[in-house]
Amino acid sequence: MGKIEITPRLLGELGETYYKEYCAQHGWAYTSVSQIYKNPIHDDRLEFKFGFERILVKIPPEIQKEITDVAKPTNDKEENPSFVYDFLACKAYENTDPRHLDNMSFEDFRWVEVKTGYSDLSTNQIDTLKKIKMPLIRCRVANVLAPPEQIRIYWDEVDSTYLSRFKNDSKR
Repeated sequence: MGKIEITPRLLGELGETYYKEYCAQHGWAYTSVSQIYKNPIHDDRLEFKFGFERILVKIPPEIQKEITDVAKPTNDKEENPSFVYDFLACKAYENTDPRHLDNMSFEDFRWVEVKTGYSDLSTNQIDTLKKIKMPLIRCRVANVLAPPEQIRIYWDEVDSTYLSRFKNDSKR
C-alpha cells in the first residue's frame, strides 16, 4: 500500500473540494476561472456547477467584460495556464429551473479565492481586486487536514479594510 505525501497541491485540492461542497449546501453555483477561459461566455451564458448538476447561467451585460478579463491567464504558458482567482460563484435561488438561471443581477455574483491554512492574497490578487467591480470572497479552509466533521469554512468578503493593511507596503 502506498502512502500519500501531504503536498501544497494536495492541500489546495482538498480546500477546493470543501469549497465546492460548501457551495452545494449553501445555495451557490460555481465555475472555475480556467473553465471560463476554455469555454468563454457564449450567447450571454456560462456553464456553472450546482452540486452534481450543470446549469447555464445568463451573465448580465455589465459584468461580461470583467469576467472575460479576469479569466485570462496571468502567465504565458498555454499548456499550464495560471489564473488570478479560483472561481466565479453565483447565488442559485430556490424555486427556479435548476438547468437555467436567467434573471441574475450583478449582485448575485462573486469572485472566489480558496485559501488553506492562513495564507493571504497574493500581490497579483490584491492588484486585480483594485480593478474589479464584483466582490471577492476569500473562502478559507484553515484546518483542511482535520476530519470532515471538524472542517470549518470561513467565507469572508475582501474589502477596503483588508486592502488598507497593504497600503504602505512598498512590495505590494
